[in-house]
Amino acid sequence: MEKIRLLGTGIIICLLTMFVSSVSAQKYKSVFKNLTWEQAAELAQKEGKIVLVDAMRKARTPEDQKKRDAAERKLFSIPEIMNFCGQHVIAIHIDMGSEVGQAFAPKLMMNMYPTYGFFMPNGDILGVVSPYLLAQKPEKFVEVGNKALKDAEVKRNNNRSIQFEEINLKDAMAKAKKENRLIFIDAYTDYCQPCMLMVKNVFSLNNVADFYNQNFINLKMHFGKEKELAEKYGTSGYPAFLFINGDGKLVYMESGYTEGDEFIGYGKIALKKAKGIEFFEGNWNQALEKARQENKLIFMDCYTSWCGPCKQMAQTTFVDPEVAVFFNEKFINVKVDMEKGEGKELKDRYHVKAYPTLNFINTEGAMVHCVVGGMNVKELLEQGNVALNGKGLAFMQHEYACGNREPEFIETYLNVLDMANLGEEAQQVSLNYFATLDRGKLNEEAYWNIFVKFVNDVSSDLFQYVYANQSEFISRYGEQPVKRKLSAVWSIGANKFVHEKNGEMVLDKKGFDRYVKWMKKSKVEGWESIATSARMLNAEKLKDWKTYIDLGEVQLKKGKVSDLILYNWGLRLTQNCKDKTLRLRAARWFDEAAATSAKRETEGKGNMMSFRTYFEKLAEELKQ
Repeated sequence: MEKIRLLGTGIIICLLTMFVSSVSAQKYKSVFKNLTWEQAAELAQKEGKIVLVDAMRKARTPEDQKKRDAAERKLFSIPEIMNFCGQHVIAIHIDMGSEVGQAFAPKLMMNMYPTYGFFMPNGDILGVVSPYLLAQKPEKFVEVGNKALKDAEVKRNNNRSIQFEEINLKDAMAKAKKENRLIFIDAYTDYCQPCMLMVKNVFSLNNVADFYNQNFINLKMHFGKEKELAEKYGTSGYPAFLFINGDGKLVYMESGYTEGDEFIGYGKIALKKAKGIEFFEGNWNQALEKARQENKLIFMDCYTSWCGPCKQMAQTTFVDPEVAVFFNEKFINVKVDMEKGEGKELKDRYHVKAYPTLNFINTEGAMVHCVVGGMNVKELLEQGNVALNGKGLAFMQHEYACGNREPEFIETYLNVLDMANLGEEAQQVSLNYFATLDRGKLNEEAYWNIFVKFVNDVSSDLFQYVYANQSEFISRYGEQPVKRKLSAVWSIGANKFVHEKNGEMVLDKKGFDRYVKWMKKSKVEGWESIATSARMLNAEKLKDWKTYIDLGEVQLKKGKVSDLILYNWGLRLTQNCKDKTLRLRAARWFDEAAATSAKRETEGKGNMMSFRTYFEKLAEELKQ
């Protein structure tokens, strides 16, 4: 009886096992459909699903196929995976060794198979997961699948893309300059999966597309073929994202596959960098405090709203990428309008007399270095380094005060003074230097050049020596250059007799008359013309426009006024003379000059540079 009972129990267990196996076999139903890619994509589109592709090669033997089927059954029998597939995917097999597989291969975007790939119905890849990984971690299937669903939803909600222009880089640079925009270059190469994914997944996002289309001129460039550009910009990994300005200078660069928000961030960084030097927003004392905290020098751009070179530097030099990086890293940058607010006090404190003046100031507010006038990128970077290296204006002045008179130092010091617009100081240094030298040194070009550039004191012994021996210097350096220098110095001397006294401009008439007699006695070539020009300048300084016009008419009757000089007279009168009667007198000058110019043009005797239209405009303005 015991044997019978045990036998019965065994049979029951066997039957239960067979039943459970049968139930399990009945539960599993392949998620894969016998459809082509086109059919699966159409069905997925209709049902709002994504496509799951088992990308593999046909099994070589029946045994291999059995193993593959068993692995598939095991994986897709997992309830969580079965439910995911049932709800979200249209699944198919594609034999990658077939013609169909070869046609499908580009959609894998260089992902190796065998693999399970998730796709949009339009063919965009959403993600892949290896069957070898799933054998160890089957939970990765749903993890990758859920991410694919999220990405698919993003794609469904985006219908715009970055618009890349079909123009060459040269034309893009010209357009960038005209529109004051940056160029974004998507630098890609062949067989670059991240490059492809950027196009499919990032460039096609609405917020990315809108941002880049609005802010940049967008170009796609194959840097595998553009070897020179790749070398110029130093790209090595792809995709590379280059932001360059209209001069072709690199403003910012990043690389590698990047999600949308971070990719927009690249553009924002580029736009910020393209603004150039970042000027501190705060008052002067706050700037000094910040300089102390960061132990940096202050770079102060002293400008005015009407200064052309100031505007030019702001639009070109200050926005250069190299300048921006250097000054933003090394200095606290301050921009001060010398005619507004605390700029008026700073103008007096730092003796600003011309624009732009570029000051380098230490944490105690003391001047370290100064340069005056517009500068290009190379020049500004050089002067920034001079300030940082402690070899600027203040250092030079200290060295000179301590007795340094080495020729090389003097030459450098004079150039520093010249750049700081300290002409009077440079002249005195030059005169003191020449006083220690034999006059024969002027026969050496280097010393002659110092004289020409810096010595403008007509009463100095050095100038009078050169004037007295001008024939010698003419034979060595040429008649025109020597006479031009001599005339310039006599003219400068003639223009120094109007001074400010009690808030008014006053002419030292006796002094001026003595000076004119001195020129006549010294037989200065063109002394009468120098005197007349000085009288007109004196009248302008005194705002004595009647005398100015009287003198001008005398010169015009003598026929000694060039079109350029006459035009300059007209500019002064239109801007400064308010007396209508005097303006009408001057207007006749320009009516007659315009008629003369027109006659010359009709007779074919006109110059390449005709002032006729300018004269006509001046006449019209003076009559108003």
